[in-house]
Amino acid sequence: MNTPLIPVIEVIEQLAAVDSAMTELLDNLEKIQFEDDESDTLVLKLQDVISARQILIGQLVTDSQFEDRIYLQQQADKTTEFEHRAKKVLADREALLRGMRKGKRQTNLYKTIDSNR
Repeated sequence: MNTPLIPVIEVIEQLAAVDSAMTELLDNLEKIQFEDDESDTLVLKLQDVISARQILIGQLVTDSQFEDRIYLQQQADKTTEFEHRAKKVLADREALLRGMRKGKRQTNLYKTIDSNR
């Protein structure tokens, strides 16, 4: 018999809390300036929340007693939504990094030109 480590109702409650935390973290990451040191902390917290969510979803999926397909589909939809939001935050950060690197290269080029005068 395949029994989960945590009762299903408790997993669902924890999943709701994790989803709420993930939404809040993504909201904060979308609002915060890239240069802010808190940005790194939020990303680390997001990684922890994603891991916790994966474990909880895994427990529901492997529980042979849990057969609420509608709930599982809703969770799959939320996963897709979270994934899109996280990818957008990542793309925005990467674009800012590219811009910063380009600016730094240009500054270094100007410094080199100026030192050669």
